[in-house]
Amino acid sequence: MPRRQRPQQTRRSEHWIRVAVNEHPEILNSRLSAQLGWDADERVNWLSPIISDGYAEYSDQAFLDRLGVRQLKVPLNDFWPPSGPRWDGLAKTESGKLILVEAKAHIDETVDYCSRASPEPLKVIRRSLRDAKSAFAATEDAPWESPFYQYANRLAHLYFMRQLNGLDAYLFFLYFADAPDVPNPCTAEQWEGAIRLKEKCLGLGITHPFRRFVGTVIWSVPDVLASK
Repeated sequence: MPRRQRPQQTRRSEHWIRVAVNEHPEILNSRLSAQLGWDADERVNWLSPIISDGYAEYSDQAFLDRLGVRQLKVPLNDFWPPSGPRWDGLAKTESGKLILVEAKAHIDETVDYCSRASPEPLKVIRRSLRDAKSAFAATEDAPWESPFYQYANRLAHLYFMRQLNGLDAYLFFLYFADAPDVPNPCTAEQWEGAIRLKEKCLGLGITHPFRRFVGTVIWSVPDVLASK
């Protein structure tokens, strides 16, 4: 469903992003702004997952509606079939910047071998991944369908919003280190290595055309808890 109501009790990245967004937004916003090179007075308003909205997650046209995007040059359905990415977080700044968030607390979750779409939707996905890969100036032989399909389709949606529709959109990856509720918790150093490997596999250079629109923060869960 485009808007997915979530249970009150969760764990792993879904739990920790709720804690970050609802209990420590000032710290999270500061780290996000620093990563993306924004002025310190850029005010970020979180739209999900927030307690007043039942911690709902959004996908498909509903995520654009939640961000207040009303008109597009290229409709989402032309770019990606239904049942697209479910965004772990959505936010919008007072100046109109749109923020898409992917959160992880377990390295194993970053591996996603392929889309499970049926043949016709899969053709659309492959075309859009190919176009996004070219726009990111990725290495030609780098595979975007596997084993980091989820990461690639998030990058593709940034391309869809920025390049195809001219929106002031940003992609923010939030990685939780030392999470006690995952198997074999990952340290910040392990996350750094995993991120480098993932970008290398996708053929992304140190600089690429979208680099300044992609932010990454690694936040240790003990530090999150210490913020209380």
